[in-house]
Amino acid sequence: GVTGATGPTGPTGPTGAIGATGATGATGVAGVTGATGATGATGAGVTGATGPAAPSIIPFASFLPILLTTGFCGVAGIGGLIGFGNSAQTPSVLGATIDLTGGPGIPLNLAFTVPCGGTIKCIAAYFSVTSGLCLDCLGGVNQTLTIHAQLWQSTVPDNIFTPIAGTLVDLQPSLTGVITLGEHVNGLLSGLNIVVPPQTRLLLVFSVTTTGLTESISIAGYASGGVTIISN
Repeated sequence: GVTGATGPTGPTGPTGAIGATGATGATGVAGVTGATGATGATGAGVTGATGPAAPSIIPFASFLPILLTTGFCGVAGIGGLIGFGNSAQTPSVLGATIDLTGGPGIPLNLAFTVPCGGTIKCIAAYFSVTSGLCLDCLGGVNQTLTIHAQLWQSTVPDNIFTPIAGTLVDLQPSLTGVITLGEHVNGLLSGLNIVVPPQTRLLLVFSVTTTGLTESISIAGYASGGVTIISN
């Protein structure tokens, strides 16, 4: 007989199991490189100012004893010129100037030349007696003997020197009574600000004065000292 009509669709069956993961696809093309970023600030700071110049110490020593004298009533007489391991007496009694012109065979040039401008900061001096002296035996009242050291200069420059104001060192203590071998005195000037022009010649001069005495005296000893100069 004739095929009957199709019946209604049955309900949907349950979902089947998930299949296996497929293979990874090929890597895509790399993107364009980004623009370079701005350069960062420099790490080092600003260079500091140049520091002050280091001081130079100029040493002086007589090597042999020097003989210092006084004039009438205790004023300075013959002085001593001190160099770098050498010494000489002043060519005449100390006055307003010292002339180092000298001549053949005369050991007199104990000055040194400052090559560039500088400032004197400190001066020290020392004296050790090598021959005894009895002040009490010379009469007078309250006799004292004082050793001095001072820088002299020639700014021209030439052979004529004058004392530099503010550089006189009075060595302490002043000596009294019987002065014996080995007695010593010393002195220091600090906190100075004395400008020295380039090519100035400098000379360290020792001298002696007395109080309470009218007659001249002489005293011998080793002299030494030092000067601190800062270059400008």
